[in-house]
Amino acid sequence: MSTTRLQVTAILKTDLSGSTPRFRATAEADLAPLLREHRAFVERVAAAHDGRMVKPEGDGFWLAFPSVTAAALAAMSMQEELRLAQANAGEDRLAMRIVIALGDALHQDGALVGDTVVLTTRIAAHTPPDEIYLTAAAWLAMNHAEIRTSFVSALALKGFAEPAAVYRIEQRHRTHVIADQYVVVADLKGFTTLTETRPATLVETALDALHEIVATACHDFGGVVRFSAGDAYCLTFTDAERVMAGVEHLATAWARFSREADVRCAINVAVHKATLHAFRSYLWAPTSISSSASSARRRAAWPERS
Repeated sequence: MSTTRLQVTAILKTDLSGSTPRFRATAEADLAPLLREHRAFVERVAAAHDGRMVKPEGDGFWLAFPSVTAAALAAMSMQEELRLAQANAGEDRLAMRIVIALGDALHQDGALVGDTVVLTTRIAAHTPPDEIYLTAAAWLAMNHAEIRTSFVSALALKGFAEPAAVYRIEQRHRTHVIADQYVVVADLKGFTTLTETRPATLVETALDALHEIVATACHDFGGVVRFSAGDAYCLTFTDAERVMAGVEHLATAWARFSREADVRCAINVAVHKATLHAFRSYLWAPTSISSSASSARRRAAWPERS
């Protein structure tokens, strides 16, 4: 049954910056799971602040919250978690732009309608990646003791007679400590030779297979991909038994693939326990993971199995 109601609503609109080129380069079979994962992430963070999904819109979402402050806290959490999930990804990182508004909105059949919604859309077009912009009404209603803001500008927006005042949330980035992690560093031995001597299609097949093997290991055993570059991956796990199960999967699955595809590369896997530090999208450890991993590599390298 159709339901329509008008109510004051704290609205949050998200949008992924840089998604169009990345999605064009992503196979259709991989795109749907990527979008589902992103939606689940947004819904999870929103729910932690009593927010709810109202309407998906491509790679962006409309959400409603009980207060502007709750929406702002959710927005900051979304951006921080998205950055940490792509640590050291560099220019390939997806960034989220967010707009928060407050005003009357018509809730009609799972959608939001009204001037507040139009205003939010207009401001979103001016919002840079990694920023959270606020309408004037949202800025007035939020808890300024909890969230720092600054004035951006009065923007001339299509459909509005007067310039609209816009504010931004001043996010104070602090180093995020990821304690007691089992760090897994994996790469392919002889990968450079593979790229120089074998067809490009085989190299692509090998990289796709490695990506799938790593993704499965993380999904099945609770790992997180912290960053990747070519054939090299850095993963973290919190549990000793699960990290070893994940490492065993990497070794056995890659050995099986390399035999079947005639890819003459072994996989090197090193495990090291460390505390990681993350600032925005940069990840580091107080002691060198690479040097510690090198000493462990001899004990944790699996050659191709016959």
